[in-house]
Amino acid sequence: MKIRSALLSLLLALCCALLSAVAQAQTQTSLPQLLTAVLATHPAVQAQRAQLQSAQAGVDSARWQFYPTPSVSVETAAASAADRLYQGDRLVSTLRLQQPLWSGGRLDAGTDKAEATLAATQAALEDTRLQLGLRVLQAYVDWWGAQAKAQALAKSLATHEQLRRQVLRRREEGASAQADLVQAVARLEAVSAEAAAVRAQGEVALARLAQLLGGTVDGASLSAGLASGLAGGVAATPALPPPLAASPAGSAAALLAQAADINPAVRKAQAQERVQEAVVRERRADLRPEVYARLERQYGNYNLASGGPADRLFIGINSRFGAGLSTLSNLEAAQSQLAAAAAEVQVQLHTLGEQLAADQAQALSVAGRVAYVKAALAAGEDVSASYDRQFLAGRKSWLDVMNAARELAQTETQLAELQATELLLGWRLLAYTRGIDALTETKP
Repeated sequence: MKIRSALLSLLLALCCALLSAVAQAQTQTSLPQLLTAVLATHPAVQAQRAQLQSAQAGVDSARWQFYPTPSVSVETAAASAADRLYQGDRLVSTLRLQQPLWSGGRLDAGTDKAEATLAATQAALEDTRLQLGLRVLQAYVDWWGAQAKAQALAKSLATHEQLRRQVLRRREEGASAQADLVQAVARLEAVSAEAAAVRAQGEVALARLAQLLGGTVDGASLSAGLASGLAGGVAATPALPPPLAASPAGSAAALLAQAADINPAVRKAQAQERVQEAVVRERRADLRPEVYARLERQYGNYNLASGGPADRLFIGINSRFGAGLSTLSNLEAAQSQLAAAAAEVQVQLHTLGEQLAADQAQALSVAGRVAYVKAALAAGEDVSASYDRQFLAGRKSWLDVMNAARELAQTETQLAELQATELLLGWRLLAYTRGIDALTETKP
């Protein structure tokens, strides 16, 4: 019975693992699902979440500092018989409860520092998620671009194969030279080599996605997932942020204002500045004394034997000066750190502004170039078809036909690269201005 129970448990565990693997595989069919999986399971995110729990515990600890501090001491004294100060009990126990009454702002500053540290840790978690999301986005777009170029090259391969068969028939009929066939075969092999290189690019992108996911990524499933987002070989580009879509010429400041409110790197720098402000207040509080009340109950007495417990209430002042003038030096150091933290906020704002301005300018440029390349592609298709007819009529050479086919393929691959760049920029601007979670709601 025990063996049967163990076998049933093992079988149940295997079934659960299999169902989990199948469920995971089913989610890896689109960019939003990939992002969701990576942001939920990546070790970097898990590490930051553990740091967040630690920071939350730090806030709880800072708030507990306002409460009384209990302590217990148990001492025994070994004194000579001639020592009149130790003629009582040999064992003395004391229970103490000490409550700070005024700390010069040190406790408030400590709480503010812990809360700011928590905010900085939360921002660090979001920054980790953003950077991971951008890496997933880059790898996915690289894979998508490889897929789009592979489609263009597959079309080019079919065209060059048709041209090879055409010139082969003509050579057999004596209408074309052997050199024309050699040229057609060479062009076909060149396109085949380029197609192999593009397939390798797609495999590299899938490998990067698998590393980020910590599992396997099925290219066939991703390709099937593109069916709902592909229209004529073009993935659906997400809507650009409102400032960029509404006023492209003067939207840099609007984009920065929109992104700065949610950018985790900026928020982390601002939280670190608040941490340093609290540290400065703590260092200033060290220059002030601390007022406290202490309640004691003592059992035993070194002076009198067999006495009952004694209760006492103390009101005291305690200084927190360090060695020499170290307190003033610590305050000066904290003020310098505060200035550095304030400067770091501006650094992060400038870095974000540069990134947004570059992406904005490039997005507008790529959008215009896509339109031009599409027009060139339509013209190239007409030219290639015209050259085929003129070649049969004897007005164009075989080299003209081959060059037209090559230029058409180059234009198609150029369009695929531009569309991949357009996707990357659109999604990246969306992530910067609306957060990485906005991408999980966008269907590729």
